[in-house]
Amino acid sequence: YEGLAAMTNMMSSNLGPVYGPGINSAISEAVSRKIIESFDPQVADSKYNETEQLPEYIEAMIPHQVWRKTIYLLSECATAHTHIFYLLLAECLENMSPANEESIHQKLEELITAVCRREQTYLVARYIFHGVQQKLGAKAAGIRRIDDELETYMLDNYKCPQLAINIQLLLSGLVVGGGNSAVDAAASIIQEEYAATGDVASLYNEYHGAVVSGKLAPPVNILRNGCVLHPIIEQVFGHLWDMTVQKLRPELANIYIWLIAYAALCSNEPIDEATKDTATRY
Repeated sequence: YEGLAAMTNMMSSNLGPVYGPGINSAISEAVSRKIIESFDPQVADSKYNETEQLPEYIEAMIPHQVWRKTIYLLSECATAHTHIFYLLLAECLENMSPANEESIHQKLEELITAVCRREQTYLVARYIFHGVQQKLGAKAAGIRRIDDELETYMLDNYKCPQLAINIQLLLSGLVVGGGNSAVDAAASIIQEEYAATGDVASLYNEYHGAVVSGKLAPPVNILRNGCVLHPIIEQVFGHLWDMTVQKLRPELANIYIWLIAYAALCSNEPIDEATKDTATRY
């Protein structure tokens, strides 16, 4: 018996009067750094494989922010063992449930830290949220907002629009190169950061054609993705603020504007007759 825990508590009580109330946080941060420095994922794997159960201290750590942060930094652990990540994700969502507009951003930051550190955890979280949205339907507005925030963070901070759109397509049951011209056109626009006429025409044929024929259109989220929609908007209206952008011919501009309107107004729900009549009129 070495009494390390007792010694740490004694040090904390002795140093408290000297360094003030922040001493506990300072000690916790120091311990966290030591854990990260000495962590051996192979040893952790071997311990887990022996029992196939999480150590009790993992669940005890998760409710405390400083130790959650430590687990986030040990992202290999959260990635290799999804059961640990599920606990982290559930804890983040529980903390978000009572949040209001003033506190939601801080709670979102904690969720983003847990989810967006690696592609694997991002995919798992998006898959879970997608399933919840399908199950709850119109009642899933809160989850949809969280889902959008995660995608926006990945686009803005990791500069991985292709990753975000590919995951969105996978969740919609579509694959780039799978024979769907709307998917391939969207992927091309994202990759080139430019809405070429051929790609826009492919999108128009898929979405407008579905409206006219009554067939199921590709998911509107593909078109509504900022990395697809912004280049389309830029091609139509860019000449108003950028002299280097040429004004489109009216017949081309109408196609671009129709797609912008469709992205703004339509959902993935079946199109009713009134909406179909309005869409086909233009």
